This record gives sequence, structure tokens and C-alpha cells, in this order.
Amino acid sequence: MENTVKAINGAHRGYTLTELVVVTALLAVLLQIAIPKFVELLSTWQRDLVTRALTNHLALARSEAIHWSRRVVMCSSPDARNCAPPSSREWASGWLVFQDLDDDGQFGPEDKLVAVSQGTTGIRSIRGSGNVQRFIFNPTGMMSSGMATLEIMPRVGPTQKIIVNRIGRVRLSLDE
Repeated sequence: MENTVKAINGAHRGYTLTELVVVTALLAVLLQIAIPKFVELLSTWQRDLVTRALTNHLALARSEAIHWSRRVVMCSSPDARNCAPPSSREWASGWLVFQDLDDDGQFGPEDKLVAVSQGTTGIRSIRGSGNVQRFIFNPTGMMSSGMATLEIMPRVGPTQKIIVNRIGRVRLSLDE
């Protein structure tokens, strides 16, 4: 038995070192062009996902306040069990929506939990303007906490603002 490799049409098939170097260089150039756009696209997607979650929970808090004729609070929460201390303006670690049955603005055992978010990934920061630690909706749907803004800052790209007016209506603004 002979162990021979037959060549196709008399020539050996394969790539030369020059061909491999040229293809590798082309791939490197394409990746340098594509990766920044992909990172920006991913960052925009994550920012929009968080914006949607926040606006949905704000609308839920307002509608629950009107539906149950009770005060409903949405506050930032670092542990998904308690509202953050008043000094904290950061919302990226999560938030709570609850019926504030004892009217103290804090989630306690006698309050009814409506919704919880356990934080976000891919976002640099979510900060409340001024001293916004919580959104408080009265039974009429109006905010007793006054007009407030949340700024969602992605790792790359423009900042998204969620503006909640005194009536409780949400408006979005994109900083470009």
C-alpha cells in the first residue's frame, strides 16, 4: 500500500503565507471599523431598554395610584427591598413601586409592593435631577413630589432624559 496524497489537477491545494497575511490584515481593518459601531449600537439598545422599563414603571405607579385611590411611591433601591437613603440620587441599582399605606415614603411591612426592578447592566449611571430620590403619586395621579427628571447615561452615546411633569405625564428628551 502506498501512502500518497494525490494532487488535484497536479497542484497541491492550500494557502500561502502571503494570502493569510493579507486576509488577516483585511479582517483587522474591518473589525476596527465595525467594533465601535457595534459598541454604540449595543449601548443605545441598553439605554432604550432601561428607558422603557423606567417609563413603564412610572406609568404603572400613576395608574395604580388612580385605580386604588392610594398614594403610590416609586423610589430608587439598592437592594430591591428598601428605598435608598435620601442622599442617594443613583437609580442604576434598581427601584421599587409600592402603595404607601402608612404615608411615610419608605417601603415597610405594611405597604403593598407593586413592582420591583433589580438594576440594569451596560448603563454608566441613572441619576435624578436635583434631589429626586422618589416619585410620589397622589390618588388623583398628580405628583406630590413635583416635576422631576431622570438622566440615563449610557457608556457610549447620548444621554436620555425622562421628564415627569407635575401632572404625572412622562416626556422623553435625547441629549445629542
